[in-house]
Amino acid sequence: MRDQGAACQVLDADQDFTDLAAVEAAVARAKLALGGIDAVVLAVGNAQSRDAQPVVALSPEQWSSALLAPLRTSRHCLQAVWRALTPGSASVVLIGPNFSLTGAGGFAALSALSEAQRAMMKSAARQWGGQAIRLNWLGLDPTVFAGQLVGAALPLSPEMGPPPPALGFVPGIETGVVQTIAMLVGASAVTGASIPVDGGVWMVP
Repeated sequence: MRDQGAACQVLDADQDFTDLAAVEAAVARAKLALGGIDAVVLAVGNAQSRDAQPVVALSPEQWSSALLAPLRTSRHCLQAVWRALTPGSASVVLIGPNFSLTGAGGFAALSALSEAQRAMMKSAARQWGGQAIRLNWLGLDPTVFAGQLVGAALPLSPEMGPPPPALGFVPGIETGVVQTIAMLVGASAVTGASIPVDGGVWMVP
């Protein structure tokens, strides 16, 4: 995003996302350093959510760690961001794996986490639209979203056989994700949208 000309502040998940007060303090420090915040990109998950496990094998503690804890962090982030955004025109982009739209064997927690984040995004988009705050969600190729998912058993395309992405390549961070974020930040008429940025593997109807 800096290469696109944006002034950016990166928050440290290990230190800044422990609870609501920590998230709010981290966002406040970023706002002070930047002189205001008009766009936020959120990618929330943890090592447990990226660990492939059969859903029937997950203990209550594992389920809570893989799903409920990062989902709570996602809520804290949205609450803190809403208080810090510059009034009048602001954009929040949430990022998750594209199999949120389809499910994936062994990744029930991560699929549910990303779907829940999408649901919060849509609800907040309706509530905050009157304040000119826009929220959207990007579904990345899983291996772009998290390197730990390389080699995971992911769902096949719904086409006849496993065709390559419609564009012939999987967009990476620099080759597609950043440009899409920049587009959404500047698009004052788009909110509540779920947009796969995977080269055309999964196409939302």
